Amino acid sequence: EAPGVPALPQHMLLMDLPEAQSVLMRGDQVDRVEVLAKDSALFPDLRETAGNLLKSRWQVSGGADRRQLAGTMTQAFRLNLTILSLLALLVGGYLIFQALDGVVLRRREEIGILKSLGVTDGAIQTAFLVEAGLLGLCGGLLGVRLGGLGAQGAVGAVTRTMNALYGATGEQRAALGLSEALLALAIAVLASLVAAWRPARMAARTPPVHMLGRHAVAFEGGTVWRAEWVGWAMMLGAVVLAQLPVLRFAGGTRVPLAGYAAALFWLVGAGLAAGAALRFLSRGKALSAVWRVALSNLRRPTVRHRFAVAALASAVAMTTGMAVMVGSFDRTMRGWIDRTMKADIYISSAGAQSASSTHFISPATVAELRDDPAVAELATVQARTLLWNGGEVLVVGADPLFSRRHGLFAWVEAPKSEEWWLTDDGIAPAIMSESWSERFGTKVGDVIGLAGRKARVVAVNAEYGNERGSLTLPQDVFREWFGTNEAWRVAMMLEAGADAETVRDRIQNQHPGLSVFTNAHLRNEALRIFRQTFSVTHALEVIGVIVAVAGLGLTLTSLLLERRPVLATLRTLGMRRGEIARTAALEGLGVACAGAFAGIAAGLWLGWLLVYRINKQCFGWTLQFHAMGPELAALGLAVIAAGVLVAAVVGRWAATLPAAHEKE
Repeated sequence: EAPGVPALPQHMLLMDLPEAQSVLMRGDQVDRVEVLAKDSALFPDLRETAGNLLKSRWQVSGGADRRQLAGTMTQAFRLNLTILSLLALLVGGYLIFQALDGVVLRRREEIGILKSLGVTDGAIQTAFLVEAGLLGLCGGLLGVRLGGLGAQGAVGAVTRTMNALYGATGEQRAALGLSEALLALAIAVLASLVAAWRPARMAARTPPVHMLGRHAVAFEGGTVWRAEWVGWAMMLGAVVLAQLPVLRFAGGTRVPLAGYAAALFWLVGAGLAAGAALRFLSRGKALSAVWRVALSNLRRPTVRHRFAVAALASAVAMTTGMAVMVGSFDRTMRGWIDRTMKADIYISSAGAQSASSTHFISPATVAELRDDPAVAELATVQARTLLWNGGEVLVVGADPLFSRRHGLFAWVEAPKSEEWWLTDDGIAPAIMSESWSERFGTKVGDVIGLAGRKARVVAVNAEYGNERGSLTLPQDVFREWFGTNEAWRVAMMLEAGADAETVRDRIQNQHPGLSVFTNAHLRNEALRIFRQTFSVTHALEVIGVIVAVAGLGLTLTSLLLERRPVLATLRTLGMRRGEIARTAALEGLGVACAGAFAGIAAGLWLGWLLVYRINKQCFGWTLQFHAMGPELAALGLAVIAAGVLVAAVVGRWAATLPAAHEKE
């Protein structure tokens, strides 16, 4: 074993080829031939020439092709995590703005003095931007370190998902390269500069009299954040972008660029438009002086109020959208499993470590399994992995009578005849998976050239175990095409009264080279794998909400610092410190409610976008939309409670602040 290289599987056995063929009862068959070809003056294009000669009967690929194929298989998985991370950074941008806005507020007198001494507006703005860049660099360094530690904790779950869906890997450590670290630092600095530009510009352009005056003019922010129509226009743009088709590349790779752009437009637009919820909530009837003061601050929301609502709405919308997608995935998977997994026992080769493995079971072993007295009915599934149109696909051979008898197909587009496997035109019938149709743009009625033969698509089936796409042939056609009776998977129906666990244990003891699963175990394992796929996203959702709630605290801090003369007046009029703290808590309650309600409403549409557009364009799967009502209600209550708690803490601190003209 070499450091940094995945360890070999424990069940792997190396043998001389003829002896292995004898043990495996394969005759003179081989699965793969690996050639080390060296170009020379005599054969300058040996690899290309040999490949062209063999392609009529063989699949020919080089090492670079196989590495590219491995990257293509996991591209959609990696792309979704990357986009979700960037959306989480969007919420972080709100926090950076609010923090730097508070810095400008606390330094107003200092800025006014510098301007009075002749320091130019450009120098002041540059100073704030440099400070923001340095803060971004420090935060980026800390983020790279924390991100590396977080990746180490998540790599185990991601590795298990990769093993289950794509292929065996022994990776147990996350590697952070220099290029990734530099990219993260660049994003951190750039985000800080973008977020700091507006506060720095306002600090540079505000006249010194406003900076040094006892009743300084409150920071109002840009007109964009007060123009709610911009948010509604961006949301309309998101709806239009969601209708655009996916970008397709060679090998069946799809990038839903328009879908991701729609998600970004929707989140930003929802944040801009969410300020309308503040005015709606402020229409309530004031029950006391505390309520009147709190509502008066919400009736004319400042840009800080709007930013706090936008941050909360964006974070809650992202969390809601992901929760809806995961809930829809879970419900769809349960329905698909209930429909397709009806056998009592499922069997595969012990070497089949993932859904993409093509290790086989010999016909002799299948015959022994069929003769088991507890078996009422047995069906085999055969499979081959092929390259088609530059992408790897799975060709499956199944017993059509067994499938129809037990209703195993979940039709997206049903065949015209129940006996779809009977044809009279000499072209083999085939059932295409939905992911194949989405990946390659194939439709019912199309004729596919595959393995030197032709097949006509007669139906489309929903299949959630393979995003690369699969084509199901009648078993007799598959055996004719590939000349084999070896089974890829075996499904067994047991006699009435037979105990599945007992039969499983007996088969496992008799055939240690097989992996034997009961129906219940396989159902739970399938659901565990698909839930595990989204386990990493939950951490990003929680981080986004925490950052948004922290941003609410910063917003209230800046607002209360700006209102110090007002707070002093309220205390003079007899309002107690506890009442001032409750005023801030109620103001925070209004902001949290507006952000939670707007975020959940926006998140439902974002969930629709993820379910019916991005997910389908990436993986080719149609999911059943599930709104997750109780879970979303709990999310809203948790965000509101956290917002009120943070606001109350800030309010108690602000109630002790001296007036602006007093010495602290």
